Amino acid sequence: MNPNKPDEATESYQLLMVLPRKKMALLEERCRLPQIEIPLHTRPAEKITSAIFERWGLPTVVIDWLPRTQGTPSCAVLEVLSREVPPCAELCPVSLSQIPKDAMPPETQAAVDRMLNSPPDRSLPFSSFGWVDEVKDWIRSCAEHQAICFTDVRQFNAGGSFALARFGTTSDGLTFWLKAVGAPNTNEFATTSYLVKHCSEYLPRIICMRGDWNAWVMQEFGKSLHHSQSLRDFELATTRLAGLQRALVGKTEELIAAQFMDHRMHVLASHIDELIDYLEEAMGRQTSKTVPAMSAHRLREIGNLLHESCDTMENLGIPDSVMHGDMSPGSILGDGERGCVLIDWCEAYVGNPFITFEQLCVHAVRKADSPSAWRQSLADSYRTCWREVLTEKQIDRALELTSLICVLSYLYGRGDWLHSSRRNEPEFQSYMRSLARHMDRIAGRSNQPEVVCQHN
Repeated sequence: MNPNKPDEATESYQLLMVLPRKKMALLEERCRLPQIEIPLHTRPAEKITSAIFERWGLPTVVIDWLPRTQGTPSCAVLEVLSREVPPCAELCPVSLSQIPKDAMPPETQAAVDRMLNSPPDRSLPFSSFGWVDEVKDWIRSCAEHQAICFTDVRQFNAGGSFALARFGTTSDGLTFWLKAVGAPNTNEFATTSYLVKHCSEYLPRIICMRGDWNAWVMQEFGKSLHHSQSLRDFELATTRLAGLQRALVGKTEELIAAQFMDHRMHVLASHIDELIDYLEEAMGRQTSKTVPAMSAHRLREIGNLLHESCDTMENLGIPDSVMHGDMSPGSILGDGERGCVLIDWCEAYVGNPFITFEQLCVHAVRKADSPSAWRQSLADSYRTCWREVLTEKQIDRALELTSLICVLSYLYGRGDWLHSSRRNEPEFQSYMRSLARHMDRIAGRSNQPEVVCQHN
């Protein structure tokens, strides 16, 4: 069964749907593992569990991913959350020990046996059957109203050490989100923990946190601003962002100790030459003829402008604070009434706060019929929040300089990619070339060199 469009690229998965208490699996006729196709470049866990529920009415969560064997598709091992064998005309329960080898290879059988019979690996808590019940008990023990009756569980990400899932309840308006992070994103647990301790009013309500899982549970708050076309919502997000940044001015060393990555101006500037060298290398590997590769000479010109921009920005004396390196509408939740909160602090930095505001503007104005008017309104909101700390001249100059430095911050990111195999991946190089061309467009604006020079 393939509900996707005929021309849509898909990926096939076999489904091993396990009832762990019964030690049974649900198979199609002639003891075959069911198989589905999902679109490429989507969240597999979300698409697979949604497709299973749509087709068979079964609530499931992905427990593990088993690699392809003997030309068969990858296999998703799922836990069926029903306590009893669910009635289903197309599927029949079969004891795991009685599944024929041609339906389930011995290595797959062995992997499932380990999941069922071995002590759980505490470093991979979400590859164990029963983790959903454990999370429910955890939430009940921490929530104000402990007589919670859970309904549906919707899984978005699945992995041994990371998870993203939504837990519905019968209580009106009471829904919880579980998020857990594994390598290489364990820093998000540290950054979130710091923000919960010091600035919890800027985050969704955190019900509980668990260090051995690098996990926390949030109470659902509104919807992401992906769903909003309202300038008012983005003005409110701007004010909230500035409020958080104002609250954490002067906390640079604390933020770095809490695993916020260092994007202070002198740090970004120290990597400009290395980044330009990489961009020159990436341009040399371009195969597409759609747009010409940028010349080494032009890249060096942009590098010089970046150095001058960073020096100028640092001389303005803007205090460092928290930065959100992924400030898209999806990282902002609003309820249309009470306000908004900020989420997804994996790319959490410390540095010039105006860089994050520029990121927010870039995303927000894409929704506008009049981008320049939206940008001006957002800038006015941000300006108002900083007037007690900065002069009008400092604010004006910072707003003028951030467009180019913002792309530099994107380029550098965590910085670890500079010395990893990722730098050689074709898709990554293509993305970095697109950022270089974006800097070229910014640098080519009639007033950009003057903006820098007039401050030196």
